[in-house]
Amino acid sequence: LRRNPSSSFFVGMAAFSGAPEAVASGSSTHSAPAPGLECLITFEDIDESNYCEYRTAPSLLWFPARASVEAVEHLRRTQFARYMERVQSTDCAAEMKRLLEKGPPIYVEERNVLPLAVGESHVVALWSANTNETSAVLEGALQGDARQALWDELKAIHLAVAGAGGNDANGGPGSS
Repeated sequence: LRRNPSSSFFVGMAAFSGAPEAVASGSSTHSAPAPGLECLITFEDIDESNYCEYRTAPSLLWFPARASVEAVEHLRRTQFARYMERVQSTDCAAEMKRLLEKGPPIYVEERNVLPLAVGESHVVALWSANTNETSAVLEGALQGDARQALWDELKAIHLAVAGAGGNDANGGPGSS
């Protein structure tokens, strides 16, 4: 991992210490990238060839992403699979609790790259000059009854493992 010397942000982790900066005001139309915009994930300059915007609900306004279209699309393609891997492999009770409370993700999210303005609930669409508008639904994500069935199954498996004595000294799955 490369480290940006001006923050504690690590490339590839898409997170840094502290609260995200204030969210730019949204727009009902698309715009050009601001001069000097840099991808928070790859540290590449963002120009018109890799500029990305995201639309949030319920306002349906567009906001400039703080990452390139390639980085945001990578998040959209991988976040659901990463959630499933974490649920299946974590040995930390606190992490498992957070994962199961939130449930299987549906939409791409990253609080520093795609910050939500006050009153907004989630990202619904992505846009770039190259791809135009695309859905923000995660690749592989389930919705509606299928999502609820998966969520119920994951919680039941966790309860069965915890009830069978598969907790470590900290209350999480691990040792017997």
